[in-house]
Amino acid sequence: MDAMTAEQRARKCHVLLIYRKLIPSVRLCGHSQLEALAGEGLIEYRAVQDMRLTNDDMNWADTVFLGRLDNRYERQIAELLHRVGKRLVYIIDDDLLNIPPAITSASYYAQPEIQDNVRRMIDISQAVISPSTLLLKKYATDGRMAIRTEEPALLAVPYRPHGSDRPVTIGFAGSIDRTADLEAILQDALTRIKEKYGARVRFEFFGAVPRFAKALDATSVPYLESYDDYRRQLNACEWDIGLAPMPDAPFYACKHYNKFCEYAAAGITGIYTDRPPYTFIPDRERFGRFCDNDPDAWYAAICAEIDDDAGREARRQRCSEYAATALDPVTIARVLIKAYPHVFAPCEAKAIKDRNMAWLKLQNALYQALEKTRRYGVKTPVIVCKKILVKLRVIRG
Repeated sequence: MDAMTAEQRARKCHVLLIYRKLIPSVRLCGHSQLEALAGEGLIEYRAVQDMRLTNDDMNWADTVFLGRLDNRYERQIAELLHRVGKRLVYIIDDDLLNIPPAITSASYYAQPEIQDNVRRMIDISQAVISPSTLLLKKYATDGRMAIRTEEPALLAVPYRPHGSDRPVTIGFAGSIDRTADLEAILQDALTRIKEKYGARVRFEFFGAVPRFAKALDATSVPYLESYDDYRRQLNACEWDIGLAPMPDAPFYACKHYNKFCEYAAAGITGIYTDRPPYTFIPDRERFGRFCDNDPDAWYAAICAEIDDDAGREARRQRCSEYAATALDPVTIARVLIKAYPHVFAPCEAKAIKDRNMAWLKLQNALYQALEKTRRYGVKTPVIVCKKILVKLRVIRG
């Protein structure tokens, strides 16, 4: 498959990312790195939404990244690309086949067909890319290449000193799925912190807001769906200390320490659960504190950070500097292409001969509408027709 002609050796690798939505998982574990490589002139790159994919896109590509794809149509596309000899790389940053029931996406990924689709697309991929070494051990098997990538700190801001005359601001940023974790792990410790320090501390919750927030006189910021907006808002919060509790369970161990990347990019030192993934942070003691998921341990760690003004500022500065250097997208991209040059080389594949993409997309629209009707019921036939028409508008676009 990878025997190259002279013409191929003379050109840059054509890399295609197929995605349904540019969710943070896809942006941080593929798109940002590939965009940076293209910006450096090292590859040619296209990112195409699945329903806008064309024959030209597929024929153009040497290497195709599958951005956490999981549905029937996306599987058909992946199988077509596999048959003609394209190099496939599956993006995975969560243990998609083992999502705990408490997480909102669990019921979707628990469907047998979705699980089969994910397994099949991984099976036909030559490589799996992930920030998690644990996920790579689990899914990059049977001869598939394991590509470990760092996730970048997007929109990082320079270090800005915080004066000792202001309250120490303690915050948590994360989706509403994390609310139960805050209540289970942090309620007792934060309540005691408020009792001890009073006006010396200020609390803020960005996204997940636990029931005890009112008792802390905490402010809250609604979660933002746009990742860029989310990052800008986190930067604007100007917290001193970011909290990162994590349940001690296999699913969470397979996640990335992205909370560290986000806090570092915003100039925030963190306190983290002393379990994977946070045990994998490089040189971690320079950037934050780590403790067990025990109320007394969290209380002691937070008190120590509040009382250490000079050390906290030094850690904040080191976090900012690390985000701007080691976690910069271009730096990460250069490491990636140097470590895995085979993935970013032109390859020889058969041409896809005028596959009727409009018909394939229409089949998918009908199938999805029928599946939703089967699972959830339908009040009138108009609802099903409306779903199909929405899909058709996407096709025509």
